Amino acid sequence: MNKHLGNLTLALVAALAAALATAPRPAHAQFQEPCTIDNPDSCNFPPPGGGGGGTPTGPTYTLQGVIQHQGYEYSSGGFRHAKIRGYSRFANQNNDRVDADYIEVRCYAYGPTGNTMDYDDETNGALVDVHFYSSGYPAIGGSGIVNVQCTHYAENNGVVYNATSSAQIAISNYP
Repeated sequence: MNKHLGNLTLALVAALAAALATAPRPAHAQFQEPCTIDNPDSCNFPPPGGGGGGTPTGPTYTLQGVIQHQGYEYSSGGFRHAKIRGYSRFANQNNDRVDADYIEVRCYAYGPTGNTMDYDDETNGALVDVHFYSSGYPAIGGSGIVNVQCTHYAENNGVVYNATSSAQIAISNYP
């Protein structure tokens, strides 16, 4: 291939990738493959940011994002999986749950033997959660780290709330 044509092709691919990565996220967009931990821009996550909102004289709200490791499960093939719960919780300044106009949670578990994910959303809800398992590790001799990342998103009275959470879960060959 001509060296200049190759450089031009690479430049066009890079420009297209940059344009797609910075494209605005449509409301309530669905997950599209591929999505990897090495390329989080491909995941269509809402932009990272804090919670809060409202006006100085109005109510203040917080979007809380939580990841919980809820033990292990063995599959019929003899593999050990981490049980994971991720949730988004919308609360007022007194930490009481209040309904947001829209709320969602999107979680990914990245492990050396594969990736898993789960997603949930709700209109007029204060809490959404997902319960899912990591990819499996052999029960004997298998161990590793599962990296879990969740994005949390809510809309209320025209204000957008974003949060992210992450956790590392060690899976060992010991029960």
